[in-house]
Amino acid sequence: MSPQTERHYQGRFSAPKKKTARMTGAAVLLLALLLSLVRLGAEAFKLLSYADLFIGGRNMLIYGEVNAVDIGKTVKEIPIYNELPSSEPEEDYIVRLNDGTTIVYQGRTYELNRNLATILFLGIDHTIHDAELVGDGGQSDVILLIAMDTKTGKTRILNISRDTYAEVEAYAADGVYMGTKPLQITTAFAYGNGKETSCENAVRSVSRLLYNLPIHSYLALDMNGIQAANEAVGHVTVKALDDIEMTDGTKFKKGDPIELQGPWLDRYLRTRSKKVVDANAKRMERQVQYVQAFSKLVVEKSKASLSFPVDLFSALAPYMVTNLDIPDVTFLSSTFLSHGAEFTLRSITGTYGVLNSTAVLYPDELDLFEAVLELFYLPVD
Repeated sequence: MSPQTERHYQGRFSAPKKKTARMTGAAVLLLALLLSLVRLGAEAFKLLSYADLFIGGRNMLIYGEVNAVDIGKTVKEIPIYNELPSSEPEEDYIVRLNDGTTIVYQGRTYELNRNLATILFLGIDHTIHDAELVGDGGQSDVILLIAMDTKTGKTRILNISRDTYAEVEAYAADGVYMGTKPLQITTAFAYGNGKETSCENAVRSVSRLLYNLPIHSYLALDMNGIQAANEAVGHVTVKALDDIEMTDGTKFKKGDPIELQGPWLDRYLRTRSKKVVDANAKRMERQVQYVQAFSKLVVEKSKASLSFPVDLFSALAPYMVTNLDIPDVTFLSSTFLSHGAEFTLRSITGTYGVLNSTAVLYPDELDLFEAVLELFYLPVD
């Protein structure tokens, strides 16, 4: 990144936020409702885009300032060029142009998407609280990076395994910095105060994994919050992906419908075998299944009630830590819903191994590169 971009990015974590003139949450919601009511006749049950109300003066779109991308540092499987080769290579190759903001791959040219807003969602295995000691704030069992094109509403979600091998900033219990260490990426949240600094550390670890591309915002939600969100949408029903026994002894066979509520939700989302090194892979499949089913219900309720995204965000406040606010949520949800409310979700493949007696997933470098292309770039030919 350029020094200017680096300052902007690091400023999310160290510099005091500049105060900008902004509408209150109540005013934003009222204006959104008025605009939607005036024009909903032609598009019943569909929110209209009013993103232009919030772009001015906000920090959601910093990709216009990204001048360089570090793609190429870890992709060892195929050759990388800094200019188009004079003759066509026989195998796949990557061309890194304009300091990485332009990529040529498999005969197509891609440009960095300047319209992106990115949010890191973290599902925490511990009640969110102010941790007195580093390490007492829990870890992130669920890590989802959401990338939304604010011009088209197209949204992609990258599901990152908690076991992913990553460079994590480690701290002693008293907060003394111990340097960057190769660890499971889930531990990044543990190295903080259980709230803001934990989220910021997780953001930096995920950003490093993805060639240092910046992440605008974060939202961490504990299991109580996930339960509350599940209640708010009216319970999610899924078909069991495997035979499973619930906490009360109820057994379900693969394919049986399960209405997830109370301890059943916790059991379905968090259970994993400790006997196999890749146990988290099965759990991730269930989590992805839940995210898809939950999102469908959220969209249905949002189309029926324009205020539902903001109402849900406000209701989850006791269970989360985030640097998003009501105008952010209004902007993002309206953009998403008014453009069809669809998203794609993918994971990164890799190979499991053991590091310091702990299971780690070593990401496939080419698949990681292709995931970055899908999330952060747009094909231009």
